[in-house]
Amino acid sequence: MIDAAEDPMIDARFEPRGPRLRLAWMEEWMSTLAREILPYLAERHEITYVTSGDEIPEAGFARVIRCRRRRQMNLAGFEISRRVNELYRRGEIDLALAWASIGFALRGVPFINLEGTSVYAEIGLFASRRPWHARPRFLPGLLHYALPEMLSNRRAERVVVPSEALKRDVVRLHRLPARRVEVVPHGVEPRHQNLYDRKFDRGLRPSIVFVGRLHFRKGIAELLREFVRRPDIAADFQIAGDGPDRAAMESLAAGDARVTIRGSIGRDELDRLLRGTNIFVLPTWYEGFGLSLLEAMASGHACIVYDIPVVREVLGDCGIMVPVGDTAALVRELSRLTRDREAIANLASRAHRRAALFSWGDAQVAIDRIVRETAAGLTTVGARGLDTARLRRDLPGAQAPTVQP
Repeated sequence: MIDAAEDPMIDARFEPRGPRLRLAWMEEWMSTLAREILPYLAERHEITYVTSGDEIPEAGFARVIRCRRRRQMNLAGFEISRRVNELYRRGEIDLALAWASIGFALRGVPFINLEGTSVYAEIGLFASRRPWHARPRFLPGLLHYALPEMLSNRRAERVVVPSEALKRDVVRLHRLPARRVEVVPHGVEPRHQNLYDRKFDRGLRPSIVFVGRLHFRKGIAELLREFVRRPDIAADFQIAGDGPDRAAMESLAAGDARVTIRGSIGRDELDRLLRGTNIFVLPTWYEGFGLSLLEAMASGHACIVYDIPVVREVLGDCGIMVPVGDTAALVRELSRLTRDREAIANLASRAHRRAALFSWGDAQVAIDRIVRETAAGLTTVGARGLDTARLRRDLPGAQAPTVQP
């Protein structure tokens, strides 16, 4: 075997470091994180993939366990957790990784919670904007989503989040020590970066796009209402996504030839949409990261967004920000930008360059490191026979043991 240190053509980042661990990755349906991270982890560890979804990441799994599909996240979480509990009791896994708090019913299994957002923070934000008598309507959301989030984050050995903004929320809401929460930003796919050089026409008519769930948290219905009041804006508006606000939005857009509501679309159609548009809007009130924003940046869009902490973290100074909730201000910026093609090109170029700072390769390496550090820190009882001393010795930066004279 050729050592990576002896051959400059081998990237040492891809050389396994330390023993293979037996891991369970658990999620309700396939996440973008699983698709991007698991092929890398499966080359270094023995992975059991446990899901109730139909899609499976392309990775070399030791086994795949499919659970029944449930209408509610809570029911899916109980069944997925039960299967992982059984794996641990039989001594078949060392550690679990749970996406989006699906591991709230794990019992005695050491696990890392991979959190993409905080429904708890989201509910708190919107409840605070309602009078006291209207706040009980948020109780079902607290029980179905916020309680599992709280249980998962408090029980997890480590919590991994994609942004500093989300880390602050998780630490504050769940009263966790900051050292237990790691920030691993999501990455951008090369296919999105490549779209920038394959735009249909750099001189194309200004065309606006939104990609995301059609839900009041995203603020898109209010933006559309303000947009249709402005027939002077000479730009198409493409909306990709589905959700509870779709019917109301279709009613709003009826008769406005500029607006197309596409519903849910596949990856190929999304690529065509991103390649044929040049302005991206994100009037969201809350995000854990904003992957659709990063994809729009990478593919070459001038971005107009609400000014919230995580958007500042991802977009930096490479876009236009307006105060949260000020839909009229956002549409005014849209109107101004659609008349200035040079500004569109300049903002799109800056956003494209910034997007290159976000790497899935870096995320892969970081999560592998966190997995190994977490396993090395388990107690003898929790480790179920793991050689934790060896794991600690194999961690990057570990010092060689000293020899006593």
